[in-house]
Amino acid sequence: MNVIATLGSSSLITALSCSIFSFIASLIYLRTHTNPLLSLARNSIIASAILISFSLVVMAYALLSNDFSIAHVASVSSTNMEPWMKWASIYSGQSGSLLFWTWALSLFLAIFSLKTLPKIHWGAPHAIIVMALLLSAFLIPLIFFTSPFTISSITPEDGRGLNPLLVDRGMLVHPPALLSGLVSTSIPFTLAIAALMSGRVDSAWIQHAKPWALLSFLILSIGNFLGAWWAYTVLGWGGYWGWDPVENSAILPLLPMAAFLHSQSVQLRRGIFKGWNLSLVLVAFALAVFGTFNVRSGLVASVHSFAQSDIGPYFLLLLGIISFASIALLCLRWNHLKPDRDLDSLLSKETGMILNTYILMIITLVILGGTLFPIFSELIQGVRITVGPPFFNETTGPLWIGLLAVMSIGILLPWRKNSTSSILRRMIIPLGISIVTASFLFIFVTNNLTVLLTLLTAEMVLLVTLREFFLGGKIQKKQSGEHLFFSIFKLFDTNQHRYGGYLVHIGVALMAIAIICSYTFQAQTRQTMIPGDSFNISGHHIKYEDLFETKPGVNGVSKEILAKIEIDGEKLIYPGQRLFSNFPNQPVAIVAIDGNPLRDIYVFLQGWTDEGMIELHVFVNPLIQLLWFGGAIYVVGAILAYTPSSRSSKQSKIKEKSGAR
Repeated sequence: MNVIATLGSSSLITALSCSIFSFIASLIYLRTHTNPLLSLARNSIIASAILISFSLVVMAYALLSNDFSIAHVASVSSTNMEPWMKWASIYSGQSGSLLFWTWALSLFLAIFSLKTLPKIHWGAPHAIIVMALLLSAFLIPLIFFTSPFTISSITPEDGRGLNPLLVDRGMLVHPPALLSGLVSTSIPFTLAIAALMSGRVDSAWIQHAKPWALLSFLILSIGNFLGAWWAYTVLGWGGYWGWDPVENSAILPLLPMAAFLHSQSVQLRRGIFKGWNLSLVLVAFALAVFGTFNVRSGLVASVHSFAQSDIGPYFLLLLGIISFASIALLCLRWNHLKPDRDLDSLLSKETGMILNTYILMIITLVILGGTLFPIFSELIQGVRITVGPPFFNETTGPLWIGLLAVMSIGILLPWRKNSTSSILRRMIIPLGISIVTASFLFIFVTNNLTVLLTLLTAEMVLLVTLREFFLGGKIQKKQSGEHLFFSIFKLFDTNQHRYGGYLVHIGVALMAIAIICSYTFQAQTRQTMIPGDSFNISGHHIKYEDLFETKPGVNGVSKEILAKIEIDGEKLIYPGQRLFSNFPNQPVAIVAIDGNPLRDIYVFLQGWTDEGMIELHVFVNPLIQLLWFGGAIYVVGAILAYTPSSRSSKQSKIKEKSGAR
């Protein structure tokens, strides 16, 4: 008997038992209203999280101790792997990633049980029922279908090691962030279902869902940014987003969550869009589960997906149950979801918010449709037709431009209603500057309409958002007497949520500029070279000097082939390929990048001969670093929007004290 495997499996089985008990206890509480039962049900969710955490610690120990009698350890680890890379082995492979997913889910649910559950007396038992069902739904396949603690029939002397693509430091943060982001959608989902089950479909559930939705939005955003950065620095194709089916699955839940964060404020202020807000949250979680199914079904070809297995149909069934239950509950409560009042005017922030959410959801449907198109084409015509980046770029491009336009106008619109002349006065300067800039670009740079409209609308977003900071800073300056620069920074203390959101908008605009410029104006070439050869690209001189190899001897790497490349006679970079002992047919790119704020020179070693001849693939990506800079501003803004300011914290404490009196 393997003690480690027994401990891990037993803790998962006990966690499932706790979840089932929590479900039953909550059902009995709804009939008897026996308070100790509700406490037991809540504590059982927390106990499940502790037990699943213990199983993860057990798996970590098995990896560190090289226990190759456990099949998962033998398939993703080896004796020459560095300890820090064994952390990535935990969530590598089908069973490991599902263990991490379930662990992250249990942590979110436990924190929710401790932090939020005591505040929602109207829906606590219903929320516990949902949490217990969710935990059970993910523990069942983890125990019975794809257990990470399965014992191998034959214990190998050494493990196979990580998939070569995962032998990268970025894998220490990208998969955990993305998996945690997907899992985090379960909390707003739990609150929405609890509201529908209890009949409390007013704004009470939104007040508690908002911080969790912000957290989910933040983690999902970070996960997707890290994924783009990993694709850019590791895969060696010169880009950062290839519209891969699994990449699409990662961004899909983010879009309805972003839509919810905009439309929820309308419900809180005006009492409208009740059904729409519930639907957005339910769709976000359903799409997160769809991503889990997509990765594990084997239905799509992706660098990120696992091989086809029996677990795919299980998650398809789970997705069907979640979707059916959500739709059924919405239909059941539909008569209670009527708006408290109508829109006062089409020229209002409410209209801008709802248009924003509609465009986000249309983009979601387009991406989902393109991702599933190969499957439907095979079912209908018997031939699998795959749609690639051109389809997604051409269909979503105009929608992104429309979203930027609505963002720029929406910031200027007031709540309820306002006159057309007043709005035009606010728009005239930003719009005028943007038109002048677009005209200059049209005359001297490009006549591409998509590029011009993207840059015009992105500049509009930047200008109207900066205008809000400037006007707010002037008001703050009058009150405090400080310099305008410091007054603008003080705005975050007065309304951190609002101005954090504005930073997110600035980040989006900067990323839009970076994406359209790097995509449209990218230059690339492939050159076959011998030592001493050189060529020019976009005004840069590239010279090949030498080819050599190193033998790191860790993490399964047998050797690294590196080319010595000189850029503009000044800087040396070393693109290459990494070869693996146990994966001889899976070399991984070592991308070399010479970057500055205006451009990246991105160099990839395509191939080589023993005589020193190489094939070099070189890209010049303009303004690509603006993408990462805009992403950083976006994330900082999201953190500020999520984190309460010192003033709001003091106000909430005062409210709590007055409520206690």
